[in-house]
Amino acid sequence: MDPFTKPHGEQLTDFAKPKDESQTEMLMRLIKENAPNIEIYKTGQRYYDNHPDLKDERKPTDHEGNIDYSKPDWRFNHNPHANLVDQKVGYIVGESPNYQHEDDAVISVIEEYLDYDFDDDLNDILTAASNKGVEWVHPYVDEEGLFKVLEIPAEQIIPIWKDRKQRILQAIIRHYTVGDEQRVEYWTADDVTYYIKTHSGLELSWYHGMNESNPTTHLTGESWGKVPFIPFKNNSQSASDIWRYKLFIDAMNRRSSDTQNMFDESTELIYILKGYEGTDLSEFMQNLKYYKAINVDSEGGVETIRVEVPVTSSNEWLEQLRKYIYDYGRGVDFNRNELGNSPSGIALRFLYTGLDLKTKQLARKTIPAIKQLLWFIFEFENMDGSIANEVDVTFNYNRMVNELEQANIASMSSSIISDETVIANHPWVDDLEKEKERIKEQDERLNTDLPIKGVEDDELQ
Repeated sequence: MDPFTKPHGEQLTDFAKPKDESQTEMLMRLIKENAPNIEIYKTGQRYYDNHPDLKDERKPTDHEGNIDYSKPDWRFNHNPHANLVDQKVGYIVGESPNYQHEDDAVISVIEEYLDYDFDDDLNDILTAASNKGVEWVHPYVDEEGLFKVLEIPAEQIIPIWKDRKQRILQAIIRHYTVGDEQRVEYWTADDVTYYIKTHSGLELSWYHGMNESNPTTHLTGESWGKVPFIPFKNNSQSASDIWRYKLFIDAMNRRSSDTQNMFDESTELIYILKGYEGTDLSEFMQNLKYYKAINVDSEGGVETIRVEVPVTSSNEWLEQLRKYIYDYGRGVDFNRNELGNSPSGIALRFLYTGLDLKTKQLARKTIPAIKQLLWFIFEFENMDGSIANEVDVTFNYNRMVNELEQANIASMSSSIISDETVIANHPWVDDLEKEKERIKEQDERLNTDLPIKGVEDDELQ
C-alpha cells in the first residue's frame, strides 16, 4: 500500500462525514464505493479454498485465437496459503484461551458463555480473519431470550469509525442477499434500520417479524448502547496474509503446470520441413499419418526435434519459491532439516521466530475483540460491562518444545517464581485452571489419607 494513501477505514470515515444527502443516499454511496474491497476480501478465501487465479485463466488457443482443446492444459494448485493459515490459527487457538480474574463469579460467567463451542467458533473466525484481513462477530439475543454470537462475513460489513485508530464504531452498514432480495441494515449505538434495495433505491422494510417499528431497538424495547458488531482483525492494517506471498504461489502454480504441459508435448516430435510441396500443415500431418510419406522437391527433406524438459532447473526454482513463501509468510517450514533430530529450546524458539511475530500481531487484535465480546456478555448478565477490562486473556501457544528441557526449567524455577507460573509453563499442562483444581483435590486427598507423624488416630477424631 502507498504510505501516502489513507487506510481504507479512514477513507470510509471521511465518506461518512455529514453532507447534503439523506441517510439512504449515504448508504447507497458507501455501498457503491466499498464494492472494490469485496474482491480484496475474497482473494485470500479463494486461495484458501484452493481456487487460485490460474484456475480462471483462459484455455490455450491456436494461431487464430480459438481454443485449442488438443493442447495439454494442466493447472496444478499448490496451496501453501492454507497450510500457513492453519498453522498460525492452530498455533494460537489450538488450545483453549485462558481467562483469569480475581472474582470466581466472573470466571464462572466466562466459562458458561466462552465454552468449547466458542473455541470452535473462534478457530473459524480467526481463519476467516487471516484470509480476509478482518471478520466480524455480532452478539444478539434470540427469540428465546438466550445470548448468541453470529459470525458475519467481512464482505457484508462496511464500518464507519469515530476515530482514526478504528477502535470506536460510529455505525455499521450490513448488506447481503437472501434469494433475489437485497437487504441493507444500518446499525448505530441506539437502533437499527432495515431496508430493501429496489430499482429506485432503498425502501424501509421489516423482514424479521410483523408489526414492528423501523428503525427499531437492538433488543426488545432496549438497545445495547454500543454498535453490536465486533471486528476480529488479522493485524493493524486489517490485511490478509495472502498478499505477503500471492505472487510466489502464482509463479509456483504456473511453473509446475507448464512443466507438466512440456512433458506431455515432449512425447511429440517437432517437424522441420524443407522444400515441402504442399501448402497446408494439416495436409502434411494427414499424409504422414496415413501414407507414411510426403512430397518434397529435389532439395527438400524432413528433420525432427524432440522437446527437452528442464526438470532440474524447474525443481530448483520450485524449491526456491517454496522457501520464499514460508520466509515471507513467516511460517515454520518443517521440511528444513537444519535443526537435527533433537533440537534444544533455543533452536526451536529460533525456528518459531517468524510465526511468533505474525501470531502476536493477531493476538494483540484478538484480545481486545474478546474483551468487547465479554462486555456484551456481562451486560446481558446485568453485570458491569467494564469488568471485561479487568479480565486477563492469554493464549496457550501450540509450540513444539523440548519437553525434558522445559520440565527441568520448570522444576528448577519452583523456588524462584510462583507455583502458578511454573504450572502454566509446564509442557504437560493444557488448561491452567483445571490443573489447579486437580492439585487442590490431590492435596485435600493427601491431607485426609496420610497420617500425621506423632499423632494417634483417636486424637485426630
